[in-house]
Amino acid sequence: MGYFDALTSGAFKTAQDGRRLFFPWGVVGPGYVLASEQDYDRLHRQIKIFMIVALVLIIGTMTLQVYVGATVTVLLMAGYAAWARNEVRGLKPADERLSLDESMTSQAVSHNAGFLWAAAIVSLLFVAAGVVMLVLEPEQWLTSAAAIIFFALCALSICRMLVLRYRRVAR
Repeated sequence: MGYFDALTSGAFKTAQDGRRLFFPWGVVGPGYVLASEQDYDRLHRQIKIFMIVALVLIIGTMTLQVYVGATVTVLLMAGYAAWARNEVRGLKPADERLSLDESMTSQAVSHNAGFLWAAAIVSLLFVAAGVVMLVLEPEQWLTSAAAIIFFALCALSICRMLVLRYRRVAR
């Protein structure tokens, strides 16, 4: 399973009775019962394509100018919200919620363990780079602090996924 398949898996859950549930807002919103496996495959594919396109557009426009990238990000989020609202229209609301642990476990199991370890190490290297930047260029403290905080949170999240993955595999 690829990187984007693993990311996308966090928006879905299989209920105890085998029903596929879709959580377009992740852990912060309600879930919906999918009528068929074809609906699951279609939504999974569409979200995966959206994530790929969004990542390319956001990174591409952020390199041009931060404001352009931020505007593109807001427009993509609005587009996703409109798409998701349209997709869930007519779907039966699920009687279950998606917990953060369920979402992270789904993603952790879908990711390659080697990838998770590499991502954790790279995140920690970026934290270290932020600290070095803070020491060598104190006038760039805001950029340094942002990098340290962001990549520390990434490292913590990835380490949590590693723990969840190994717990799941050990069962």
